[in-house]
Amino acid sequence: MAYDLEVNFNTEATSVQAENQSFANPSTFRLVIDNLKFPNAQYNVQLASIPDLSVPGAALNTPKRNILLGADKLEYAPLALTFLVDENFTNYQEIHDWMFGMAGQEDYGPRKDRDLTLIIYNSSNNVVKEIKFVDAHPTSLSSLPFEVTNETVNYLTASVEFSYSYYKFL
Repeated sequence: MAYDLEVNFNTEATSVQAENQSFANPSTFRLVIDNLKFPNAQYNVQLASIPDLSVPGAALNTPKRNILLGADKLEYAPLALTFLVDENFTNYQEIHDWMFGMAGQEDYGPRKDRDLTLIIYNSSNNVVKEIKFVDAHPTSLSSLPFEVTNETVNYLTASVEFSYSYYKFL
């Protein structure tokens, strides 16, 4: 794993208490994928979550029970996104074609993974944090249900999940 983060576990203070605590607004974010290859897929994202991260311990097997020792591996949940589908299906097709291109082709050649960046803004629309998902690729794309029985117009949304090597805070 190329991401190297040194964490100080000594007893001295490593940071100071924030004086002005404002809380994060969950509706001010933007996702950036790759403007050259996937310029439309990054737009109209309605829902994005920073994925779960767990650090299970290595199991020491004993006759009566397994004892978890210190953590030895990070486990990242997939990155799940929900986006509005444009009327020409351009953003949906970009994800579809990305997945289609990954399957059944030789592993050599152009890089198929892309870095994704989730940009989070504060209440003044200034960037406060960027979270980079390294070597990401889509693993599932939801169906698009068409229905004529709705009395109101509900625009189509699709969900996509990405696998990635790791994420880091920039």
